[in-house]
Amino acid sequence: MTRPDSPAVQRRPRRTAGKVQAARRAASTALIMDHAEALFAERGYGVPLSEVAQHAGVDTALLRYYFGDKEGLFRAVFKRRGPLINDLRLKAMAEYRRASGGAMTLEGIIDAFVRPSLEKAAEDEGWRNYMAIVAYVNSSRGALDQLMSETFDHVSRELIADMRVILPDASEDEIYWGYHFLTGAFTFSLGQTGRIDHLSGGRVSSSDMIAIADRLPVLIASGIRAICQRTPKPPAT
Repeated sequence: MTRPDSPAVQRRPRRTAGKVQAARRAASTALIMDHAEALFAERGYGVPLSEVAQHAGVDTALLRYYFGDKEGLFRAVFKRRGPLINDLRLKAMAEYRRASGGAMTLEGIIDAFVRPSLEKAAEDEGWRNYMAIVAYVNSSRGALDQLMSETFDHVSRELIADMRVILPDASEDEIYWGYHFLTGAFTFSLGQTGRIDHLSGGRVSSSDMIAIADRLPVLIASGIRAICQRTPKPPAT
């Protein structure tokens, strides 16, 4: 039996206090990132730390303690959901490869690449905010562009490798151009700009992520095939 005055018993309150403190910090940082995510989604990187603090109901000093500066906060927000969506996309792509039985199509692999993100954006406001930030970052240069590469390049490289398998006669340049146009249309759609809502008089909505998921692979696959056929791979010498 452990004695009440033994070191093991005396250490228990400290361990419990540490767990409570860690849980409070996790809840506090999650609250701050939720508010920051909504503001960054609406207005981009220009939102000041003081405004994030005001919306979250905390002192600006606490944001600096947790995240250092606005760049640290933005990176934390961007990195929080990135691994989650990457896992879903990689799983969808792997499942598609297995299901295709060696007969992959551009439509199929593009669908596996884009649908998980679009479905998460359809799921709740937090994911919609995150996807809007992804759209913003993908259209930015400099440090923000680097953040996109750090988070998503390994998934993009898997897609490009699959495109080479599906289009063995395509030139390397056209494969990359195809990816460029795909990711441009994809991330623009994640931005939910509302432009098509206005042009269509409300007939269709840029926030209808499932409708986008059902159409984007068909459109982009056709375009990629067309440019690859126009410029075939040079014959080996």
